[in-house]
Amino acid sequence: MRPVKLTAASALALLCLAGVAYASAQFTQTANIVLTARKAGAPTGFKAALLSADPGAVQPQGLKTLTITLPAGTRFDFKSTAVKQCKVGDVEIKATLGKACAAKSKIGTGTAVANGAPVLPVIPENVAAFVGKQQILFLLTPAASAGQTLVLHGKVSGNKVTTEVPVIDAGGLNVVITALNLTVKTSGHGSSAFITAGKCAKGAFKVTSRFLYQTGATLTLTSSSSCTG
Repeated sequence: MRPVKLTAASALALLCLAGVAYASAQFTQTANIVLTARKAGAPTGFKAALLSADPGAVQPQGLKTLTITLPAGTRFDFKSTAVKQCKVGDVEIKATLGKACAAKSKIGTGTAVANGAPVLPVIPENVAAFVGKQQILFLLTPAASAGQTLVLHGKVSGNKVTTEVPVIDAGGLNVVITALNLTVKTSGHGSSAFITAGKCAKGAFKVTSRFLYQTGATLTLTSSSSCTG
């Protein structure tokens, strides 16, 4: 986060914010994650749209862990010739804004929004997704004058992608990621596909999203998209 000048009023609000940990009754979370393929066994990408809001609190509760479970049988092939792994560390990825990663490792783009209330309630971010070692790396970079440069690790195990989100403290300012819109493209064809769609159950690909928040609260949501096979 770039330095932010605080007025006396905003500094006081930050002190108050430290005591606000739990979501209000107005907290909402939505998740729509769908495969781009329309047939089981086909190469696929996916689209993700996540949004949290809480009008009854200074900012929504922060996410700690997000576990995405794709349809049973969905496969990730990290040895696919259609992609290359980004082998550099987080420091270099952030310092070069992802340019240190091989071009073929970039598989997705999108946007995000962070909440740094009461000082900066809306912080727009750009997002890029890269293939890592048995994981997908999500690089968040500022889309405006203030913002966070951050690498999140989506660790892949079978048909699950588990992403840990650290507590984000920018000079005493608590920052919460509240929105993500990401498109991961289809990479490869047939046996060279990076992601292969799994089971189509009763005409739908089912995806579950399990949220674990910094408060300890949990929530599971389901998305679906039509398919055959």
